[in-house]
Amino acid sequence: MTVIDVAREAGVSKSSAARVLSGRGSASPATQRRVTEAAQRLGYRPNALARAMVSGSSHTIAAVIPDVANAFFSATLRGLTDAARSAGFEVIVSNTDNDADVEARSLELLAEKRADGFVVAPVFQDAPEAITRLVEDGTPVVLLDRRMPALADLPLVSVDHVGASRLATEYLIELGHRRIAIVTEAPDRLTDLRELPPDAEISSLRPSTQRLLGYVQALDDHGVELDQDLVLESDYDAGSARAAVSAALDAGLGFTALYCTDAIVTLGAYNAVADHQVAVPDDISFIGFDDQEWTTLVRPSITVIDQPRHELGSAAATRLLAQLRDIDPDERDLRLPAHLIPRESTAPPR
Repeated sequence: MTVIDVAREAGVSKSSAARVLSGRGSASPATQRRVTEAAQRLGYRPNALARAMVSGSSHTIAAVIPDVANAFFSATLRGLTDAARSAGFEVIVSNTDNDADVEARSLELLAEKRADGFVVAPVFQDAPEAITRLVEDGTPVVLLDRRMPALADLPLVSVDHVGASRLATEYLIELGHRRIAIVTEAPDRLTDLRELPPDAEISSLRPSTQRLLGYVQALDDHGVELDQDLVLESDYDAGSARAAVSAALDAGLGFTALYCTDAIVTLGAYNAVADHQVAVPDDISFIGFDDQEWTTLVRPSITVIDQPRHELGSAAATRLLAQLRDIDPDERDLRLPAHLIPRESTAPPR
């Protein structure tokens, strides 16, 4: 149904119907009533795209993320949506499956739909051209959780990945552990991380790399020897993490603590420990990442590093809304601290 259909049904001119339906201009009470009733009878809905082109705002935010099924991103989306709605905006979500081509198509389509701004957890690539085009067109973009060198000038909202790993590793060191294994999907060599200058810009490193860096820094600061064999490499996959930890246990590496750097590898690593009937925390202390529901259902319950997921989403929306209102933040980036939740799976080594 169009404005012309409503005007014909109400027996008024198109311009009169348009004024009533848009809320702009004046019309007599009788005309307003006839147009409103006609629109209801016909099931008229305003053309949101046309309205956005006229007003300059669609009051929508686009959230483009790798995986809506991931507990981290689903909780973050909830925070983003809550903050956006409280400001009168709705959120359109696109799932990219961490595929650069899907991400590019999503960004282009949502730009055509006149989304006012974008919150993006980008796919890592050398030349994120679709995001660059948005910025060049003047569209506000806030990055969530991760950034790459090509997007170094865009604002970022993330957890303090380095601090999160330092928190976990230092907690184990304070308990008396010195043989601390880490499960990570970071592709970077340890020598590269240890040679980073003090003033290096780390925000463009992958989150997994930043978490590995926090582990390395904590060991170095406390004088604990770093054993390359205790850096257990895994893909971003529970089965891969399970295999990596199983191989380490079979090799008898003698670690007394195991730290997992994200939710997916935490699940896989825990399954490997259970497969080998390792006593937790008597034989190995275990720290997971993200406060997942299952971590409190198993026995012993799992000590975790908890990310403020809802707060991250809310902060990303707030930062984007500030850009839409031409409000400059005090700092380009916002890093929220993670928190340690001690439970039964950690204890001093025997």
